[in-house]
Amino acid sequence: MDRRRFVVTAAVAGVALGTDACSSSLVRTIVGPQPGPVAPIDSYTLTAQYAVTTIQGIRMRTRTYGGRTYGPTLVTRPGHQLNIKVVNRLPKEPPAHAPRGRTSVADVHEEMQAMMPFEVARTGQRLSVGPIDEMNNPHGFNTTNIHVHGIQTVPHLFDPVGTSDPSAMMIQIHPGNELQYAFPIPTDHPSGLHWYHPHKHGSTDVQVSGGMAGLIVVRGPIDAVPEIAAAREIFLVIQSLNVNPSKTTPGLYEREYVAYKPPKEGGYSFGTAYTMLTVNGAGVNWMDNTGKSTVYHPFAPPSFAMRPGEVVRLRLLNGCNGIPLALVLPGFDCWQIGFDGVNLLAPKYKDLSGKNTPVVTPENMFTAPARLTMEANRIELLIRAPKKPGIYTLSSLPTQGIDFSAYAQLDLATFVVADNPIVMHIPKSLPVPTREYPIITDSEIVARRHFLFSQGPNDKLLMNFGFTINHALYQMAETPTTVKVGTAEEWVLENETVDAHPFHLHTDSFQIVALNGEPNDPPEVWDTFAIPPKYNGKNGSLTIRVRFLQFTGKDVFHCHILPHEDTGMMQNFLLS
Repeated sequence: MDRRRFVVTAAVAGVALGTDACSSSLVRTIVGPQPGPVAPIDSYTLTAQYAVTTIQGIRMRTRTYGGRTYGPTLVTRPGHQLNIKVVNRLPKEPPAHAPRGRTSVADVHEEMQAMMPFEVARTGQRLSVGPIDEMNNPHGFNTTNIHVHGIQTVPHLFDPVGTSDPSAMMIQIHPGNELQYAFPIPTDHPSGLHWYHPHKHGSTDVQVSGGMAGLIVVRGPIDAVPEIAAAREIFLVIQSLNVNPSKTTPGLYEREYVAYKPPKEGGYSFGTAYTMLTVNGAGVNWMDNTGKSTVYHPFAPPSFAMRPGEVVRLRLLNGCNGIPLALVLPGFDCWQIGFDGVNLLAPKYKDLSGKNTPVVTPENMFTAPARLTMEANRIELLIRAPKKPGIYTLSSLPTQGIDFSAYAQLDLATFVVADNPIVMHIPKSLPVPTREYPIITDSEIVARRHFLFSQGPNDKLLMNFGFTINHALYQMAETPTTVKVGTAEEWVLENETVDAHPFHLHTDSFQIVALNGEPNDPPEVWDTFAIPPKYNGKNGSLTIRVRFLQFTGKDVFHCHILPHEDTGMMQNFLLS
């Protein structure tokens, strides 16, 4: 273990405990414990290791936490401290270095060639114009770290935790090492659903798409609402396990690459030959991506019993690395009560019938009777079973034009409604998440910024296709944007690509004030949301407002399609 990292992290923990996580200078004042109340500590250990898992008769060897294809659920509360020790038991990696001069890259000219395994297999190679980019070619596949996605806490990607050094590099927990993290949870933190996953640039996609992820539940005021407390909770963790046939073991599927080689020589590729879509670790669809179009092999999804009239609190994570979900539950009454871990002020009825919607496209992605749920989104619903007994299915409608691929209908869970009816109620109001409300006003805005999301051929990458923000690939040692804690800003995120990019901001949530320039009234609070794609010749745009509330330090924002993130669509910013 790196002792210097442990000492700094422990010092940050001491400050957090002493100040009850209320100081905006928290991450800069590393002076040891201070007088004051001691926060309760919720402690967990996550062990990164390989595991062979058989799902629907298919044997897969992937990187996991503790040998499971999704990790344990971590529970904490506002005012607590969440301690996570990450232990890396993955095997040591062979030495790998980026070529310094011109080298072979894939002869790719468009996204479909880059993203689809069938097209990559047919693509030739050519010499790059210059040297490749060492940072944004995926590498270090067994080196890890952790991100507590959605938790508003000390910035924790860079070394040391909480650093305000603009040139700081990411924390890397190498095989055989471990690191203790301490995350102070603010006393006014919203109660809701979050998640954790690795975030080491260059290996995020490979690790998350093997199953390295899990839920974080922040218990708090919303859990005490009588109507919500009376409802059973059902958690759904939806993941995509991405694998290729093993080159060494017949009958086994895995995802292994040679760092700094083009795909034809065993290097990283955006897509894989097969994808197992899972719900709570159970396989619901085996996708064969080896042909010109994906062939789907569905399996019976998990099933849940409900009584007529029963209300259930459905809490769902889209933990896929690149599959948007357009959720429908025909026959049920549904109320939205939260997005991305922040509850609404009152339940909002949502039509999830999918009626007259054969496919979700850029034209109807926000208006269809479905809940568009992008990669990394958490959706919280109250669902009421119909009076009529029967089997009802939660599905994702077919999508087309939301990203590079078109997806068929994906069935995710069934609800078997039977037995004696029951009467349950929906609350009239919900606790106010005071950290997020009131809504940001025009007078609070101190700066307006613009960020352009692009993609296209780029022979600095061995795939010869890359994803950029403001026409730049990610640079770990550069921090182009500085914001001031205690202020609010408005950002316009413009998308000149034909993919919807799920934008994720670390440290603080944001309020959506406009989609494609049209006001979103009232604004909704998220931490990840789709920047609409270019459509009918017009760039898409997402306008957000952010209050930078408490924590200082270096952090990131990025696209949460993980192959996009790992190959450049990320940027640093500094909270000062």
